[in-house]
Amino acid sequence: MVQKSKLILLILIVGCSSPLPKGDLLTIDVEKAFNNPCDIFLSDFAEEIEYIPLETIRECVIDRWLNVFATDRYIVAIAFRQYYLFDRKTGKFIREIGRYGPGPNEYGGTTSAVPFDEERHTIRASLFDAQKGIEYDLDGNVVRSLNFPPMTKEQKYHMWWGIVPLDDKYLVTYAMNHSGNEPYKLIVFDEKGIIYSRFLNHHTYEKNPKRAGSFSLEAQVFYKWKNNVFFYENCVDTLFQVTKDEIIPYYHFHLGKYNPPYSEKDNLPWGNPQPGDISPFGDNRMRDNFFYFETINESEKILFFSFMYGKRNPITRFQPRYFGYYDKELYITKISKIDQMEISPVINDLHDFAPLHPNRWSINKSGEMVAYMEAGDIEEWFEEHPDKAKKLPEHLKKLSKLTSEDNPVVVIVKLKQ
Repeated sequence: MVQKSKLILLILIVGCSSPLPKGDLLTIDVEKAFNNPCDIFLSDFAEEIEYIPLETIRECVIDRWLNVFATDRYIVAIAFRQYYLFDRKTGKFIREIGRYGPGPNEYGGTTSAVPFDEERHTIRASLFDAQKGIEYDLDGNVVRSLNFPPMTKEQKYHMWWGIVPLDDKYLVTYAMNHSGNEPYKLIVFDEKGIIYSRFLNHHTYEKNPKRAGSFSLEAQVFYKWKNNVFFYENCVDTLFQVTKDEIIPYYHFHLGKYNPPYSEKDNLPWGNPQPGDISPFGDNRMRDNFFYFETINESEKILFFSFMYGKRNPITRFQPRYFGYYDKELYITKISKIDQMEISPVINDLHDFAPLHPNRWSINKSGEMVAYMEAGDIEEWFEEHPDKAKKLPEHLKKLSKLTSEDNPVVVIVKLKQ
């Protein structure tokens, strides 16, 4: 039995990807895992899963770009210009938090970079004034105003969707490198906008006047784990831990040919290339040939990640989205192939039910991954798998009543520790 276990582990390591040394920093070989995709099963990292259909009424119809978070009592759903609170047990709508608009105590935009503070039970949003932000509690009360460091001609580092609390006093923001040679990468400041520290940017690129947008517009990923803040910048292959006093290399991602070169950052356009472009990457849409990380998060056992790669769907205009993880105990990396939805599936072998397609997710302090499934995808699964549907437990059979007009179903996955 011991020899069989060793053989299985060896197959996993050879078939997927194991870490590479890079000095004292552990390297995750994402390139190798991508070139050798594996099926990813829910049982790989999950112990159990619960499904909470969110109530669908006129007051809380959820829009696009959804992010979901969960406490022991609540589900927080954050979408385009929406902050909604639901009951975790029943999925019943409780209230809208804040309101979009230019008026007093209203917000100007939702934020995707760690918008929910699980410790403080607060939600952050931006205002129409680009130098200010706002923070609400879950009752919808304003608990504090945020003032960002003033923008200067030399340092255009304000980026409202990239501002994350380090602790009760200090926040950190990513400095957009619009000029190509901004001196700083990260700025730490307090709620009054007083700067505490700056961390140097060691990467530059030459501006291309023909480009209206580039990776510099939304190049960062932030996440929190165990009250620590972590930061990753696309075009730079290192994941860092951030404190108010230092940034510490945490993991190195070996991306190989899929790592977008920083020097060509302004030549990786959002839209179609312009006539006369001379960049070697000028005939490609932005991101097509390179990994573009959207989400990174971790638990005690697993570092999860997702990225976009490949040509956009001509109808949906979306790029294929890949999901993968690094097992910190087995030292293996897995990335699954995309399916007909052009998203990496996680096979639901716990219930033999519809696969998960993790796109945006969070991990809370209870060790739970919080994601969602579109109601229309569940409706389609029941139509295509009538025999499997008959064998489902009763609480899952109830999901057959959902239609594509309903709000998503939040899935809360208890992760292995």
